[in-house]
Amino acid sequence: MSSSILEDMNVYSLLDRIGEGLIFADDEYRIIWINHAAKEILSKVGPLAGMADIGFDIRHFHGKKQNDILKNGPFPHSAQIRLFNRFTAKIVVDKLTNLQGEQTGFVLTWRDVTEYENVIEEGKALLEEMYTPIIGTALDSALLIALTGTLTEERMEKMKEKILREAAERRAEYMIFDFTGISETFDETIAFHLNQIAEGLRLIGTESIFAGMNPKLVQHIIHQGYTLNVKTFQSFKQGIFYIWKEKGYALHKITGQPS
Repeated sequence: MSSSILEDMNVYSLLDRIGEGLIFADDEYRIIWINHAAKEILSKVGPLAGMADIGFDIRHFHGKKQNDILKNGPFPHSAQIRLFNRFTAKIVVDKLTNLQGEQTGFVLTWRDVTEYENVIEEGKALLEEMYTPIIGTALDSALLIALTGTLTEERMEKMKEKILREAAERRAEYMIFDFTGISETFDETIAFHLNQIAEGLRLIGTESIFAGMNPKLVQHIIHQGYTLNVKTFQSFKQGIFYIWKEKGYALHKITGQPS
């Protein structure tokens, strides 16, 4: 009974009901059939890529690396591609063969993951904001940057823009970088970016102060010969006391108050 159902099934109708986009091409790389999900994807991407449906040569849509894979394999091949900075798709390319095992063409499976990737990017942006909190202190002229996690080149680039903008907008005279939450060492590129940030702050009239570096990180900096062109202190407390002194403030106990 079940075998007769499969024998009587309309293959095209079945493929149209699959939620992922299916694109079939012959051995000359020309599209010969697409299902309904693929038509929806191509209605978004096609006009931007100059991509028609039936008869379109799929090699015109891919770069050299992808076309080399179409020609030489290996199959199946999986990849995630970003198109025109607007669409993200997960694709799988495999060979089509006939009953004799001879290659007759290709099948491309497309899944539009643009919305999912956008959510991921928004989440990354939010985490980056959380990773670089800029906090006010008891002095309006002094701001604290509590660094945590791993310092990467990409993160440093984004930090640089945010720190310079915040320092200028809040008219900060001092910016304390607290490294207490940084447990890992960093390379020369990160040291270069830190110096760049400090120099940028200096140019807008803000003094940079580094505090809270653990002994392992300090030994690594010395061993590698990195130069950090800023004042450094063992702790945030020492750094803020330095600023108080520079500004003419001192901490005194109020007479008659309990300890």
